[in-house]
Amino acid sequence: MRIILYTGKGGVGKTTLSAATALTAARQGYRTLIISTDPAHSLSDSFDMQLQSEPTPICDNLWGQEINVLKDIQKYWGELQTSLSALLVTKGFDNVVADELAVMPGMEEVASLLHVHEKIESGLFDLIILDCAPTGETIRLISMPDIIDWYIEKMFAVSLKGAGIFEPVLKTALAIPGQAVFKAIQTLFGGVTALQSTLLDPTQTSIRVVLNPEKMVLKEALRSYTYFSLFGYNVDLVFLNRIVMETGDSELLKSMRTVQAGYITQAETSFSPVPIKQIPLFAGEIVGIENLERIAESAFSSQEDPTQIYFQEKIQSVHKEGDEYLLTRRFPPFEINRFDLRKKGDELILTIGNVRRSIILPQTLALLEPIGADFSNGELQVRFR
Repeated sequence: MRIILYTGKGGVGKTTLSAATALTAARQGYRTLIISTDPAHSLSDSFDMQLQSEPTPICDNLWGQEINVLKDIQKYWGELQTSLSALLVTKGFDNVVADELAVMPGMEEVASLLHVHEKIESGLFDLIILDCAPTGETIRLISMPDIIDWYIEKMFAVSLKGAGIFEPVLKTALAIPGQAVFKAIQTLFGGVTALQSTLLDPTQTSIRVVLNPEKMVLKEALRSYTYFSLFGYNVDLVFLNRIVMETGDSELLKSMRTVQAGYITQAETSFSPVPIKQIPLFAGEIVGIENLERIAESAFSSQEDPTQIYFQEKIQSVHKEGDEYLLTRRFPPFEINRFDLRKKGDELILTIGNVRRSIILPQTLALLEPIGADFSNGELQVRFR
């Protein structure tokens, strides 16, 4: 079983590239399911056909699905929501307010994760591709297993990891059959926890980042890469999409190529050694299987397996040592005698000769200042306090 998540800032073309990847894999004989976890579904538009909330046949070996979040919240959380809402009403909350508060934060992401877990367990597919919501929502999605445990612990004053003792607590607190609640939470938490181990396995799961050569898009892509690294997820490929390849003499084309060239260079140096694929800008809308095949031909060569793991290595980490934090970032091995390092907001900028590499810092480090740095054998270590 192979799982690939496509993510990026809204509007960069991740739905198109995830659909093209799914189509290529299906053509090569992989039983492929592509799932949209974005509430603003556009997967149906991409394939130019209406997809349903369960796997819908698209072509040979390919199925598509757009998750119905409201339906799934009721499926996975409905019984607990009813019970919690009744409890909140007894505490003086209005009925409507109680219903809203009884829905666990992030339940949309949880429903998506449970869907994926069910499809993996079914054994019906060789490949599952997730067309994820914009970057921030994807980060919420992959962090949900830890958040669920925290939420349940605070809500019921007991961790799910202490399952042997929390059933009586729930029964007393909610005044409903403890076994029913216990089963509902076990289903909720157990499915997401089981999936997390799969998502963290770099031999099974990859995240692919899609971006356009633009300043804000590049910064958000680098920020997401930092958080994926912190959570332990493997980014195996980056797509630079909508590159102007035409060599016309118009001032507009010249200007676009010049601007894009700078950001392409920044992306290549900042994401290195993660491989990058460049996808040209196509005229017209990329809608329907015929047009998706054009994208697929640009993204993958005729003999290339799109399900392969293009890169598998943890190149960035952060850990605490006493009252200091140590950021470690690997680059392709080369030696230097001098380098310049400066911090600008949440961005750490490393300059080696004429090459600049940007590292977006997590919030914990963005609030601190670098107090020392070493660079050896392609590894940068920066201490913060």
